[in-house]
Amino acid sequence: MQVFTSLLVLSIVFAVSVITDIRTYKERKANSVISLAQVIETNSISPLQFDDNEAAKNILSELRSTAPEITNAIILNKKGKIFASYSKTNTDSFHIPPNLSEKNHLYTDDHLYVSNPIMNNNEVVGKVFIKVELTELQELIKSKYQIGVVLLFVALGCSFLIAVFAQAYISKRLLLLVGTMKEVSRTGEYNKTISDKGNDEISTLIRVFNNLMQQIKENLRRKDEFIGIASHELKTPLTSIKGFVELLLELEDEEQKKEFLQKAMANSKRLDKLINDLLDVSKIQSGQQLELNEKEFEIGVLLDEATAAFQMAQGHEIIREDNLNGQTVIADRQRIEQVLTNLLSNAIKYSPPGSKVVINGRKTTTDLIIKVRDFGKGIPEEEQSNIFERFYRTKDNSIHVSGFGLGLYICRDIIERHQGKIWVESQEKGTAFYFSIPLRGIMSNQQNVGL
Repeated sequence: MQVFTSLLVLSIVFAVSVITDIRTYKERKANSVISLAQVIETNSISPLQFDDNEAAKNILSELRSTAPEITNAIILNKKGKIFASYSKTNTDSFHIPPNLSEKNHLYTDDHLYVSNPIMNNNEVVGKVFIKVELTELQELIKSKYQIGVVLLFVALGCSFLIAVFAQAYISKRLLLLVGTMKEVSRTGEYNKTISDKGNDEISTLIRVFNNLMQQIKENLRRKDEFIGIASHELKTPLTSIKGFVELLLELEDEEQKKEFLQKAMANSKRLDKLINDLLDVSKIQSGQQLELNEKEFEIGVLLDEATAAFQMAQGHEIIREDNLNGQTVIADRQRIEQVLTNLLSNAIKYSPPGSKVVINGRKTTTDLIIKVRDFGKGIPEEEQSNIFERFYRTKDNSIHVSGFGLGLYICRDIIERHQGKIWVESQEKGTAFYFSIPLRGIMSNQQNVGL
């Protein structure tokens, strides 16, 4: 924009300058030739009175040396007949323009025409007509254009350099702000601030952004504090409720009442899981690490238990397709079970009844990789990068499926604390979640099974 503006302003200034110079030149040239015609007028009175053609021709011939730009000149007598004439070598014949009689001078594309009456005692005794070649004007216009082109390139270069330095100052700060906003949106880290010492509109925008980050950070702190306090406060009465329900289940013999108590126990467990998730999130957000009790255990046994727990759940068939029996890992068994349970629960919730859920696994030289796949609707590609964020739920399924969007967030933290990775691959007919944990030097003779 700066280069374009400079080019526009320079073009306008140059055009005005050229037009002004041409106009000034034409006025000066016309006045000069009119003055010369008046001199010829004064000197031609006597030759006209005495009918001395030679004297008149001699007067005009002096134009060859005094005004070489004059190509033609004629003196007409009182009757309008040519009394004397002058023509520069290699010039066309002189034709007086019809509208010259109304003016004392006239400009055409390449020539200037001047007419001046010859007066004697207030009586017109003849006329002088002069034709001037405008070579000097053409040279002036050419030189102006040459200077204009040079100035144009110089101005464009200067404008470009100024624009580059201005862009480095302005765009760099704007891009820094945009980059920080994208990073905050991607990572959810609202403690990002930008240092800027300017005093312009961009600085004002940066200060507003920093204040917004501080407000969000404070609101998140208060929310996490509330979640932590509320979760702890709910934990104690819920434990008592579960204990009393378990006691009633042992004492109750009537089947209908026992069924009601079992439903109450199931919902208590769901509430207990939610509170545990909230407590885990509170720990993660406050910077506390989730406690890991890492021990060696058989991953195949854990997969069997998880498969049995969800087998035929809500009409789904859980299929295990691996050969990991006997494979051991060093990890927190309870936390890995929590990850498996969450992935299986999501696979069941987000796939139609009667469909299959497949657990698959393999080991590499360094890692053990587990895959949980469903055959549901799938997750849109634009949402896949967000599903591991806290409280995030897919747009299409969030209305129909209960949950707070905490499970995958906690799963990611658990796997990352094991120095592993968790990711998702989704298509139109199903979603596959993967997680890997390092084997940490444990060897096994089991064969790899492809995912």
